[in-house]
Amino acid sequence: MLNRGIVARMRDTAPEIEETPDVSREALQALRGDFLYFQVAGSGPTFPVAHRAADSYRSWLSSVGMFSHVGYDAYNAVLDETRADFAAAIGDPGGATRVALAQSATDGLNTLVAGLRLRPRLPRRGGALVVTTAEEHGSALLPVFARRMRGDRVQVIAHRDDATFLDEVRVTFANGAEALVISLVGCKSGKVLPVADATRIAHDAGGTVIVDCAQALGQYPVDVHALGADAYAFLGYKWLHGPLGVGAFWVKDPDWFESTRFGWRSQSAMDLEGHVTLKPDASRFEIGTVDAGAFFGLRQTLAVHRGLGAAVGQRVRTLRARLLERLAELPFDVLSRPSDPTGIVVAAPRGAPALEVVERMWREQRIVVKHLSEPGLEAIRISFWALHQESDIDRLADAFARTLASPVR
Repeated sequence: MLNRGIVARMRDTAPEIEETPDVSREALQALRGDFLYFQVAGSGPTFPVAHRAADSYRSWLSSVGMFSHVGYDAYNAVLDETRADFAAAIGDPGGATRVALAQSATDGLNTLVAGLRLRPRLPRRGGALVVTTAEEHGSALLPVFARRMRGDRVQVIAHRDDATFLDEVRVTFANGAEALVISLVGCKSGKVLPVADATRIAHDAGGTVIVDCAQALGQYPVDVHALGADAYAFLGYKWLHGPLGVGAFWVKDPDWFESTRFGWRSQSAMDLEGHVTLKPDASRFEIGTVDAGAFFGLRQTLAVHRGLGAAVGQRVRTLRARLLERLAELPFDVLSRPSDPTGIVVAAPRGAPALEVVERMWREQRIVVKHLSEPGLEAIRISFWALHQESDIDRLADAFARTLASPVR
């Protein structure tokens, strides 16, 4: 029989992730089978193995007391391990000190954009100029627009094609722009934007580049060093299919961004005179207590993606080709570029309001697609991932055909 000391130590040992989880479609599918879901760009259903991992860690941490000697050490350890795993997933193995954990990409973008260190205002020119793109989600646009309250200026550039877009970026930085906020994959079109080229232009002019990778990681590879930007924001629950409420951001150098929010996790020392020593690494941008179980679930999610490897990208490209083929048979204007290797396709129905079609697809066909309503854009976004099958694409197209051919009930 085990003595009490051994049993206690066993109970004090935190759960571990499955390093080689089952990555079959059956094992990873979280959805019920009575509807079709084409809204991965909104949120990818959490992998069951990640959900179990998160729950098991929460249960264990609660059993030992999160702020006990055992619990507190484990809490910090799992966050350290998450930063390390995340850095490796984005092309920076060994770069855990450049990763800050967050609740979402929105959380990270707010921290990064608010923390941009821009030049002081010049009386004749106004504030610093921050450039962004019309492809951005509101979670990037809103913190950028908020810079106006600090006296800065904002310019939004449309993306019609890469060459024209890069020419406009070049002009804005020649005219004194200081920062660029850009998505790697656009949420409104599924375009892969020319981030590396735009970054070179900005850097040649002394600018700073922040990249929103919310629609990239998990379906399109991200290498922070190859792209060359200064900071990147991520989340764990769209294309990664991790738990809700987890994200991260990467910074090349934490000192390039000002800390605008503070909490007990931001500092390594402080006194009652207000002398504060911030942590030397990117974790200085983390502020308060987080759900360690959710981040443990994110680690499990990243292990799934290591097991899947390049198969995800290959599968997404195959499904995209099939969807474009089927949409060509239907009364749609496809707005996405055929060449983009992403699981986002945007199309506008001819002869019917997009919102009506989206609502009827759910009500009559039990299929989830997304209505996009943006300035100059009324369309339907279809987003899919490697768990989808060709038969799902065909069911979607057939349902569109029925919906567009029949009057409103």
